[in-house]
Amino acid sequence: METVKAFIFGLTLAIAIGPIAVLIINRGLTEGFKSGLLSGLGAALADFTYGLVAFTIGSFMVGYLHLNHHYFELATSGILLVFGVWMLKGSLQAPAEREKSTATAKGGSLRYLFSTYLLTVLNPLTVVAFVGFSGQLLSPVSGYVDVLLLALAIFSGSFLVQAALALLGASLGRFIQNPAVVRMLNLGSSLCIMLFGLAGLL
Repeated sequence: METVKAFIFGLTLAIAIGPIAVLIINRGLTEGFKSGLLSGLGAALADFTYGLVAFTIGSFMVGYLHLNHHYFELATSGILLVFGVWMLKGSLQAPAEREKSTATAKGGSLRYLFSTYLLTVLNPLTVVAFVGFSGQLLSPVSGYVDVLLLALAIFSGSFLVQAALALLGASLGRFIQNPAVVRMLNLGSSLCIMLFGLAGLL
């Protein structure tokens, strides 16, 4: 029963259209399914990490976050804002410059995984969701096997949705061939992520 709850939680957490979902769709759109999928894997691994934390030291984390939630929100919102500005800068580059920077980054495709992992871990929406979920379990979690199974259930639910988001972005990329439209979508994604950051700061 708890494993099913954890799987559904992973699904619903990933479905919530936050900055990470926007980022995964955008990467699928502009850089292809593989990049979007690696980004989705990074987000799902971050959810797995938080699952391990929530089911082991969740009570300690709840107290710590309640005491420091204001500073944590400011820091994570600032990070989202900076990342949005960085994405915006890339969106405003001329196509030739963007292709050059993408070519330079080739071979480092794991950067998609690591960057999305870090952004998901630092996303205040993820933290709040896990703090709430860890207190909603019907029975206390005991033993490493139970903790691992629940965290894997969250990962499975999350990755299922993240892969669908990457596929959505890649499908859009196949249909939308006009560079001006792609650029507008990039700008929209960047501004959306910046708005998430600004909302946290305000």
